[in-house]
Amino acid sequence: MLQEQQEEKWINDIRKYCKSLNISINDLCKIVTDLKVAPMIRGKAFEFSTYSRLKQVLPEEKWIVTKPMMNAQTGTHDIDIKLEHKDTGKTISIECKLAKKGDFKVLKQNKSGLGQKGDYLIPVKCMRSRTTKSNDKALAAAQKLNVTLDAFITHSDQYRTSSFHVVATSIGNAFYKTGEDEEGNISYIFKPTYEEMEFIKRLNPPNFTEEFIQEFVYNKVSFASSSDIVVSHKTGIICGRKKCLDKSNCGFIPNYPVINFGNVQNLELTEVPYPKNKWVEIEKCEAFFDELLLQV
Repeated sequence: MLQEQQEEKWINDIRKYCKSLNISINDLCKIVTDLKVAPMIRGKAFEFSTYSRLKQVLPEEKWIVTKPMMNAQTGTHDIDIKLEHKDTGKTISIECKLAKKGDFKVLKQNKSGLGQKGDYLIPVKCMRSRTTKSNDKALAAAQKLNVTLDAFITHSDQYRTSSFHVVATSIGNAFYKTGEDEEGNISYIFKPTYEEMEFIKRLNPPNFTEEFIQEFVYNKVSFASSSDIVVSHKTGIICGRKKCLDKSNCGFIPNYPVINFGNVQNLELTEVPYPKNKWVEIEKCEAFFDELLLQV
């Protein structure tokens, strides 16, 4: 009965919202599944699901987990999720980014700053959605980030470590493709290839139905400190920008930092693949955040 009441309230809320913005209820499904709209909705949904899971995982006697509702403008940066440590009052900002769509890969050869031949990689789409166009605003943003104007223009859609403390991602998006649904509409479809499915099986899901697998990989959430995914001598990550003047130490975060699971073929059959390049899965995040407190 309670669930029915909640569903009825949700339906009424959506109906009122659509009416307030002159959105036809009959067109709502087509609108939210449009290829331009769906990525924004899925990205925002990931923020809320990660927020909910962190509230469950982190002990409430130690951490306050909030989802600030901000109206970010060019030159400022909103916070997706904020953690506050009760004893110290220190805060940790989390940026939520999905994995790059359909880009699970196995390295064909050694690649400096990325991995070794045979490593299983999942890139994470991590770029600024608001870029600065005018010269005056670009100069102000460059000064705020403590970089030259030329460096900022070269990396205008990239983050710095000062933008946030942590990136959170779900690997699920790596197994989505663009394709047609049953009615011939172009949409995002969960469709792992044979090689991708073999990798997912190694992650040891307890059920192999498509619906369960889709939910399973979506819930494979990992975190990385911004200082561990930035281009620097310490990380060994190389900048891919052609006009970058310091490709080994520019201090910008690549648009697609990767989660590296290593060469899965070299693992024992009973061994579950785990990120080897400082990404930490959500089940182990409390110790990760405790350690990060020493750096903020």
